[in-house]
This record gives sequence, structure tokens and C-alpha cells, in this order.
Amino acid sequence: MKKIFAILGAVLVLASCSKDIDSTVVMTASEGAMRLGVAMQSDAVEEDVVIKIYKVEGQEQNLVRRYEAIGDVPEYLSLLQGDYVVKVQVGQKSVASFDHKYYLGEESFTIEAGNVASVTVDCKLQNSIVKVNYDATVAEKLEAGYFTNVSIAESYNADAIATGDIHSLRFDDSKEGYFILPEGETSLFWHFEGTHPVEGEIVKEAVIENVKPAAKYTITLKYSKDAPGNLVLEATVDESIEEVDDTLIFSPDPTVMGNGFNEKELQLSITERTYNVSALANITTLTLNDHDLLAGGVAGVSVAKGDDMNYQVTISSAFFATYVGGAHDVMFHVEDADGGKLNKAIGYNVQGIMALSAEDYSLWFGTATFKANIVDAAATSVKIAYSADGASWTEMDAVAMGNGIYTAQSTDFACEKSYTYKLIVGGVEYGKTLALTTAAGAQIPNGDMERWHTASWVLPYGKGDTPFWLTGNEGGAMVSATLTQSSDDVRPGSAGTKSAYLKSQYASMMGIGKFAAGNLFTGTFALNGMDGMVTFGRDFAFTAKPKSMSFWLKNNEGTIDQGSHASGTDIMTIMVIITDGTSYTVNTKDESSFLKMEDLATKSGVIAYGYITGSHQHPEWTEKTIDLIYREDMKNIKPKKLVVSFTPSGYGDYFCGSTNSWMYVDDIVLNY
Repeated sequence: MKKIFAILGAVLVLASCSKDIDSTVVMTASEGAMRLGVAMQSDAVEEDVVIKIYKVEGQEQNLVRRYEAIGDVPEYLSLLQGDYVVKVQVGQKSVASFDHKYYLGEESFTIEAGNVASVTVDCKLQNSIVKVNYDATVAEKLEAGYFTNVSIAESYNADAIATGDIHSLRFDDSKEGYFILPEGETSLFWHFEGTHPVEGEIVKEAVIENVKPAAKYTITLKYSKDAPGNLVLEATVDESIEEVDDTLIFSPDPTVMGNGFNEKELQLSITERTYNVSALANITTLTLNDHDLLAGGVAGVSVAKGDDMNYQVTISSAFFATYVGGAHDVMFHVEDADGGKLNKAIGYNVQGIMALSAEDYSLWFGTATFKANIVDAAATSVKIAYSADGASWTEMDAVAMGNGIYTAQSTDFACEKSYTYKLIVGGVEYGKTLALTTAAGAQIPNGDMERWHTASWVLPYGKGDTPFWLTGNEGGAMVSATLTQSSDDVRPGSAGTKSAYLKSQYASMMGIGKFAAGNLFTGTFALNGMDGMVTFGRDFAFTAKPKSMSFWLKNNEGTIDQGSHASGTDIMTIMVIITDGTSYTVNTKDESSFLKMEDLATKSGVIAYGYITGSHQHPEWTEKTIDLIYREDMKNIKPKKLVVSFTPSGYGDYFCGSTNSWMYVDDIVLNY
């Protein structure tokens, strides 16, 4: 079987077209070129490779190039026009060796000005192979130390072999040896010696004549019985020449070259390009980005067959209709019938819309920066259009930002929307239309009030959860009062089974106590003697800008019977605040620290706010919505904290309210 070891060849082009070569090859008017590509494709040998190129001048051959390593061979080689011969050696040339094979091949070729030559070199085995095969009976019957000597001689001469005057190999076991007979020598002489414990020394020898290269000769030695029944050593030589088809093929892999342009440069998707695909054997596989070009039917690609070894592949702008804008590789894969393979990537700068990344839009600010890659320097009227429903489109003029990038910005980009967007050039839609579904806005942890647990007092979050909601139950625990707890009374249609129940009450111990409002808030609580300190605000990762907060409640506002700050009917108060990271600490000992709704429009750190307050009664479950008011002076600030607070007794900071006031709260959600 032929073993493909390396390739040495040239670029081929279709016979129907001019043989233009890669523009990166520098040639004078009197030069042509050879393409030298080398690819190890067999482990037949691992020795050195020497490639020599000679210029033929009449009867003389003048060396013009020499390469002693595969890696030194350039991809293209410019040569003066004229006749040449390439000679290839593989392996070490040893007269007698157990380890080294030697291959040799040469081929003549002609360089024509402006064209590319093509050469295939077959490197054939130069060694004659001798195999000595010891039958198992030899080791059984003879003492250790037997051997067979094979020498390049007409007879056995131990002294000349010892001094090295005769080239030989000593076979102590079964194996192959390799010989290259010097000029004028045509014979190998083999000589066997061994010692039998009874018969003594045994010698067998003979000559092998007319030895040929790339032929194998086998010497078989074994013990058997002769006619009278005595044991004798038989020696047989298979002198029928066994032709050894051990040929190293130097043949080019397939090539892909631009027809009249340098395919190594970045190509533009708007420019039609034709590629010459060639091989020195029938092309069996030809794909482009996994599209089977031999089967045909690839949009934007046409294939013209010159013959079984040559094709022209033309790629038009229509091929890139499914590409996003930017840099892409178009991958050719070619295989031929001789086992040659090529994978070649052609770089393209593709005109089209570019995909939105997470860095390109902000659902908080409602902005999206759309980008397009424009490679047509003459392009006019570049627009980007987008739609949230696929029916109505908003067109925006795109602005050149340099390096072919155009941008346009939307200011109404929202969460939980399915957007489509596209490029329009000169009034015509261009390339692929892309799609993006934005994420839903973040929701308040445990907004459905389903998770509770009891430690020393009731807590509005599950055991092991990170606290988000809190109550004043820690203060109530001092006087055995629970201000807020879970309830099984849920709003109609709720998917859950729990709600929050807030109950205002007078709590005392041993005659000492104060009025405490039922409450539920985002933040922390601490005791300050018999007073409380609430810090409103929890870190919250806003992924979008909420428009409002909705919730379900039912409540009762009783007649104020505790405290003197106000009289009449108690008031419920519900507020939501979005801040720049600011939190607000209310100390019931310090009225100046109290949060007042009328101050939120100017209070430091407030980005948005909304609230409901008043003597409103809701004896049955009712859904409420608080619209958020965004401050103009904070419109460019990103939020970091969220404040939400519920209480049936809005004067609770003053220890004032009704012991008949209560509130149920369930299913709190932010609306985007």
C-alpha cells in the first residue's frame, strides 16, 4: 500500500481561466512560481527530508534551492522560467542497517513566466530487504550464541567483516535488515553458525545473486528430520523477488485560491468573489461552512466544474443574508481521492445589523444602542429599525462612528418585550433581521408573603433566607405582643396560602408600655430602650424601571384611642421609595428623623416615590396600585435600594393610633 508522506506541489487553476497566482508572490516578468506545501500523512519514516531543486542547463544541473527540514519549505517559490528537476531524499542512506530506510525520487518540471508549475514526486524505497526467520526448533536444538551474518560479498570472510572492510549485518534473532548495494555489487552472502550439543558446530551458507532494490529476500532456518530419522538443520532462501510496494508519495493537497485577488486579505461581503479549487486527484468532498457544494443548492453560491479535479466557487452577497454584521470566517473543506485534505478559512467583513449585547442596552434607563457594520463606502441613508410587536416599526437614522460602525439609539426600550431589529440601507432592508427578548423586571423577595418562621419572635422570611422584609416584632416581644404575623386569610384567586396580618396594639408589662403600630417594611429594626429605631431600605438589583407597585389589602381604621398627636380616625400609610443607595433611619425619640410623605419630592437620595395615606377602609380584599413619581433631578442616577412600608396606623412613630386598626397585605409586585 502506498503511504502518503508529504506533499510537494503547485497550485492548480481551472483550464478555462488564466493561471493568476496569489498576489503576495513577488515575481519579475521572467519568473513563474511553484507552490511547495508539505504535510506529514504517514508514520512510514521519521528521518530527515532533503529537497533539492536544480536548474537544468543543457547537460548540467545547477542547484538553486535546498531544504533540509519540512518546516523550511516556503508556501510559494518564485523561479526563473526554464527547465528544472526536483530531487527528494527521505531517511538516512546506510549501506547496511537495521533501523534506517532510504527513499529517493525526482521529477522534471518547467517554469513558465507568470504561471504556477505543478509537480508530483514519487519517492521509492532504495533498500533491499533481507529477513532472517529462525524457526522455534533452532533455539530448542542449538546452544545459545547462534547467528546469521549477511554481507555484501561473494563469500564469508570473518576477518574482513570484523575490520569493517565488508559491510554486513549480524542477525541474532528473527528480524529485517536493510541494504543499499554499492555500484557494481549485485550479491549478498549469508552465513549461519551454531553449536549442537551432540553434533558440534553447524554451518550453513549461500549466496543471493542479482539482488534488486525495493525487493525482499527471506532466509528461513529450522530443524527437521531427514529420511533416516536424524535431525538436520535446513536452510531455505526465498529468492523469488517479492516486490515491496513501499513508496512515499510526494503529492500536493488540494488548494483554494482567489481568482485574481489575494484570498488571504479580508474580503467584503458586498463584493462577489470567485475561488479556484484544485487538486491533483478527483475532488470527492467540497464544502463551504458545512454546505455540500457538490450537491448544489446553496443560496448565494454558484459552482462551476472544470473537471473532476478543478472547480470554481463564486460567493455573492446573498450568501451572507443570514449573517450578523462583523468579522466572520468562511471555511472551505476539500478532500481528494488520493487522501489529500484542505481546510482553509477566508476572512470576511460582513455588512449587516449587529447583535445587541447586555452592554448595549439599559432597561432601567430604557435605552438601547443598536449597531450595524457597513462595509460599502458608498452607502447612503443608513437606518436601523426596531419593533416590539413585529407589526409597527420605528426607524432611526444611524450615525457613523468610524471603522464602518453605525449606531442608533432607542429611548423606549423596556423589559419583558420581544424586539426585532434590522438594517435598512438606501431604503432597502439589508441582511438578517435579529430578535431579542428582554428579561422580566426584578421582583421583591417574598412579595407573596408565603415564607415565615418563628425564632424568638415572628419573622417575615423563611428560615435560612436572606432577610428583606422586617417588622417591629422584636420590640413587641419585650411585652409579649406580636404586631405582625402570617395569616391564612388570602386574597381571592391567590396562588398562595399566606398573607401578612398587621395589628396595632397597646403593649405593656407591669404597667409600663406604649402604643405600637402594626408594621411591615423593608429594612432593619433595633431597640433603643422602650423606643424603636427603623432603618428603611434594602439593597435591590433593579433590572428595569418599575412604573408602579401593586398589592392586595383589606384593613380597618379605628378611632384613635392612644397618644395625643392626632385625634379622630386612624390613618393607614403605605409608601414605596427607590433611592440611590441612601437608607433612612427613624428614631422614635427624634421627631426630626421621621419620614414625611410631603418631603419625598426633595429628600436627599430619593429617585422615585409613591404613597397612599388616609382613613381609608377596605373591609374586603381590594387590589391597589401606587404609581411611582420619578424625580427629574435624579433621572440619570441608577438605583441601589428599595423602601416599602405598610402600617394601619400612620401616626405610629408618635405612639399614636387606634387599637382597633389592622391590615392584611398580600401579593406585592412591581409593575414595569
